[in-house]
Amino acid sequence: MDDSRDRAQALLALAQLQQRSGAALTVLMKSGERPPDRAYEEFCTDTRRFVSKTAAFEQRWPGSFSVETAARPLVQQLLIYADHLQADGNVIRAQRCRDEAGELTSRYLGPVAAAEVARGQAKDAAAVGRFHEALVTLEEVRATFTAAGETLATAQTVLELANVYEWLGDYERALAAFRSVHDAVAASLRAGPPTEAEVGSALGRQVTAIMQGQASREGEDAMALRRIAYEILQGEGRVNRFLGHYTEAEGLLRQVREFAASFGVLAGIDYHLAAIACAVGRLDEAEALLTRIAPDFERPMIRPRRPALRLLQADILLGRDRPGAAVARLDDGVADLASHPDLDLAWKLQWRRGRALTALGQPATALAAYHAGGSAADELRKAPLGYRLDTTYLRDKLPMFHAAIDLAVQRGDAASAIWFIELVKARALSATLSVPRTGTGRSADPDRFDALSARLDALEFEAYSGAGSAATVRRRQELLAERDDLLERIRIHDPRWRNMTQPVPLDITSLAARLSGSERAVLTLFYRPGQIIAGVLGDGHMAVDRRILDPGVEERLHTVAVNLRKLKPDYFLFDVSAETGITITDLVPSAIIERAAAAPALLIAPHGILHLLPWSALTLGSEPLFQRTAVGMLPNVASFPLLDAEPVADPGVMLLGDPSYAGLTRYHDLRQAGPELDDVEALYGPLLRTAPRRREQATEAAFWELARRRDAGQTILHIACHGTLEAAEPMTSGLLLTRSKVDAGELVTRQVGTPEVILSACCTGWRPQATHNLDLAGDDALGLTASFLEAGARFVLVSVPLADEDATRAFTVAWHRQRRAQATPLQAFRAAQQEMLAGPYAPWRWAGMAAYGCR
Repeated sequence: MDDSRDRAQALLALAQLQQRSGAALTVLMKSGERPPDRAYEEFCTDTRRFVSKTAAFEQRWPGSFSVETAARPLVQQLLIYADHLQADGNVIRAQRCRDEAGELTSRYLGPVAAAEVARGQAKDAAAVGRFHEALVTLEEVRATFTAAGETLATAQTVLELANVYEWLGDYERALAAFRSVHDAVAASLRAGPPTEAEVGSALGRQVTAIMQGQASREGEDAMALRRIAYEILQGEGRVNRFLGHYTEAEGLLRQVREFAASFGVLAGIDYHLAAIACAVGRLDEAEALLTRIAPDFERPMIRPRRPALRLLQADILLGRDRPGAAVARLDDGVADLASHPDLDLAWKLQWRRGRALTALGQPATALAAYHAGGSAADELRKAPLGYRLDTTYLRDKLPMFHAAIDLAVQRGDAASAIWFIELVKARALSATLSVPRTGTGRSADPDRFDALSARLDALEFEAYSGAGSAATVRRRQELLAERDDLLERIRIHDPRWRNMTQPVPLDITSLAARLSGSERAVLTLFYRPGQIIAGVLGDGHMAVDRRILDPGVEERLHTVAVNLRKLKPDYFLFDVSAETGITITDLVPSAIIERAAAAPALLIAPHGILHLLPWSALTLGSEPLFQRTAVGMLPNVASFPLLDAEPVADPGVMLLGDPSYAGLTRYHDLRQAGPELDDVEALYGPLLRTAPRRREQATEAAFWELARRRDAGQTILHIACHGTLEAAEPMTSGLLLTRSKVDAGELVTRQVGTPEVILSACCTGWRPQATHNLDLAGDDALGLTASFLEAGARFVLVSVPLADEDATRAFTVAWHRQRRAQATPLQAFRAAQQEMLAGPYAPWRWAGMAAYGCR
């Protein structure tokens, strides 16, 4: 009897609390775009008590109520309130709301409701540059919604993914995502999006149902469908604008203005229309649009975006050659960022400030603005995302970096010029090297990756044996695309990035200090059509200068690059200086290269097409550069301290090679691979760590067995086999072994324990400048060399062109002979070059050998 009376009293109390919560929710729904804080606080206070009492009731009398139904509106409104507080600049209160929403989610909400919360958190993560976190979360959220049959929630999640791709500059993929959402909701929009009146009626019915203790999302679904229809059109319009398709963009944005007015975001549409008008030179029209919408940027929810208004106003003023007025607008925008931080706007504002200040004849202040812009752009992307997203992210920032480099060179500011160059070159590799992969656990994605790689190997060998067909080629292309997507997923999901809150620091002064007293200099190069920027860091000095390229020299450079990809190349062109007449001083200012070559060891970080040149064999004066100094290669200067490991004093060796290519028509057994392994084995004697893996034993499985040996860290791994090069698929370029292959893509998903790797194989040092019709704007390091470095190697000996069997055997054996005599890897490389120059082999047969390493 007492229990029944207690239950009745508790039900009455719950009903009263529910009524108060519902009434407060109604007030919120009717309070417009930005309800007052008081309305949120009253709703949250009442609903917290309602949720707490509901949970207590359910604990005592299970099966009576759904605590999730009670808690879900509170979680939703807390997150909305947090967004409003954030927009008002109240970051601490906003975070408290988000923390409370997260606690309620973990305590009371099921997977679908929790996914809705996670979607909002992913949006917040993307806004501050944690793109890997945003992408991972959104993919997980989409899977949850899809499994639950939540079509609208899935569509909203894909829209958020599209927005992240848009932020990252992958406009093609963003556009595809917007179109996929359109297809997914097309059936629900046959009669057009719900009207404002229909949404209002549905919201009223939802509130009534909630007050009656029933779960309902009718109003939210109607509002979501209307917003999805609007966001598809607006998103396609924005992306077309960024792609330069201004006519299509303008048509889509004008089409969506009616929706925008009902959502209270008309200013956003007119802003993009003004940006298009500015881009095509209709400055008066752009200015009129901005004048009309400027008051909207004072409203609380849009106030954080006012720096974007100042940015476009400055673009108009710059277009009218009024840099002084533009600086005033830009300074106002930068000041706003103190209370409303936005790294994406920060770099754009500072880029314009640099341009305007340069036009005003204030180069020092302009350079400081470019420094601020470069720092913001670098900080915005904190971790590598795979070569596609890494390069699309950088594309729209290149003009800023080019202008900054030009100004720094003009002022003779070597530290600044080198810093800007290094923010562009292979920045993702620097991040990867800075946080080495640890542990041996493999998740489902790498396991799937291995399975795809095995299938691709089988198809490849089918083609090599002459048994392949058109269907084989098509299936291989499909699997390559699937593996490429999977590799990007593995990159993004890598647990190394979870706690990364800042990008890898890039301190040129510290790099110079590290070189002091080391008897090494670093030469960094930056190629743009018609010119090469060269910067040198040495013992206590830095310098930078520009070489304007003779048109004939540049034409010959491209001839050399094209020749490397020919099935039947001109082998004499591998000795570039002897065959084309190109010397180092044709590419690098004399004062720079003379200073660089004065050091006992010179580390060169090329860029673009310059990666394909045999730098150590190019002539300086009358002799090859290696006669003046030992030459090592680097992917970029930022990788120098990350790769600068002390070599093992007396290393052992492991040998793999001379594979069996029986049954293959495209590849034949190598005449010199077996004798080469014999020569190296004889040099090391008792330091041979294990029996060489030859012929039938020279397999991919054997490679990974050797690479993971417990004593690998004290050992050199020498591999003699065919190398395969696929210009369009650089991550499939690899080492062809017995009925198997190790390629670049596989290497970056695993660890290699050997610090020194000798690749006696063709084209192992080749590196692309474009792939899949995508110019690698960030000089992304793709291919075998970078993959070995990422996997753990610290010195890699490679051949950029096709390797001559006889000369390569002589070269690699000479290197090992010097290494056994206690030479460092770079010293051994130089000594081998000098030995080859004095020997019977013409330089074109070995000039393409390159050593990646620091010592």
